[in-house]
Amino acid sequence: MRLLAVSLLLSSWIYASPAIGQEISGSCNPVTLQQRSLELQQLQQADQDDRKATPLPPEVVARDRVRRMRVGEIFGEGCLKSAPDFGAAALIFQHGAVPEHFFQAFLWSKRAVELGDPSQKKMMAMALDRYLINSGQKQLFGTQAFSLLQNTSCWCLQPVERAFSDKTRLEYLGRTLSDSIKWVENLNQGKACPKDVECAMVLRPTPAGTVPGFW
Repeated sequence: MRLLAVSLLLSSWIYASPAIGQEISGSCNPVTLQQRSLELQQLQQADQDDRKATPLPPEVVARDRVRRMRVGEIFGEGCLKSAPDFGAAALIFQHGAVPEHFFQAFLWSKRAVELGDPSQKKMMAMALDRYLINSGQKQLFGTQAFSLLQNTSCWCLQPVERAFSDKTRLEYLGRTLSDSIKWVENLNQGKACPKDVECAMVLRPTPAGTVPGFW
């Protein structure tokens, strides 16, 4: 299955996504642009502040939705311009509710990289993995692990596409597949967990050509 540029699913509003690496045009004057950039950073900080509590309070889901709605409005104004703008938007959509949100996070973090922020490569990896897993396909990088009860149950690494290059994993994520396996093993330390850390779930392969222009 080929991944195509998707729409932003914001409640009943749909904002058409631009081609990968592009932002939409709009009448965002310099003053408004500065205001929106500051607002995006505030939205990003609010997203992070909400995630300091463990477990995550149920009301965070509603606040996440409001943040996504606001990012969609700013995007519709044509006020996503800088690498920090796109990075903030990507993080907020990475905490979305449907696969399209995660793929949009991938697109926006990719744009942030193109605008000069190589640190967003890690977000590209995480967002794409989350999109693939939630679309029923194997992840590429190995960023997605699963546990029924966080901190009290065994973790497993959700299935990974083995044909994907460790060289690319290192470039974007900073770790190999073996490193990701060790990461999950460390999460399971001190627990009576299975030796095989890969989740026993069936997902479709993610062969080369699945993500045009990337893999």
